[in-house]
Amino acid sequence: MYIPNGAIVPLFIASFIVLAFQYYRINPDRRVLNLQFGLMAGAIVLMFMAISMADPFMSLVFFGLGLLWLGLTLYLLRNIPPPRH
Repeated sequence: MYIPNGAIVPLFIASFIVLAFQYYRINPDRRVLNLQFGLMAGAIVLMFMAISMADPFMSLVFFGLGLLWLGLTLYLLRNIPPPRH
């Protein structure tokens, strides 16, 4: 079963945008050693890997990873602390 990139890439883009919001909302002392930063970088890498791979089985794997990534992103969004004043 082949899943087109038009269904895979938006999952990673949506994850990246929501993680960027979380990243700037949390504003930790160590910005690079942050879970959101690592997930943002991983979303970009996985997006480019999904575009470059043309195997039908790998498209199914990347679609599953995209759903997992978006699910983890939304779970983290529900648990962010309130903004600092």
